[in-house]
Amino acid sequence: MKALIMLVRVCGLISIVLGAMLWAGHEPLLGAHIGMGMLISLLVFTLSVLAMVKKALVPGAIGIVLSLLLPAVGFMQLPLTFHNLRMIQVIHLMVALSIIGVAERLYSAVRAR
Repeated sequence: MKALIMLVRVCGLISIVLGAMLWAGHEPLLGAHIGMGMLISLLVFTLSVLAMVKKALVPGAIGIVLSLLLPAVGFMQLPLTFHNLRMIQVIHLMVALSIIGVAERLYSAVRAR
């Protein structure tokens, strides 16, 4: 259980750094950023299912929605044309930060029950 949340924390940090580098124009990092995002989504989805099994239904449902929303919003940015993507990039960053916070809540819910 602890390994899941630690992976979310580490991958989240790496993904945010990669995203900032992408924003600065380092496009070769796109594959790594997408891979980290998909891993985070999978980890949060797993935590959500575990939380729902332990009767934490609301945080679990929020986690599932965010784990589906993160890659969906991320892929809306393709192809990378940075001159008109600022709003979707900001939304993607807000979803990314939210999913990390929800993962922390899911971890607490799974541990407490």
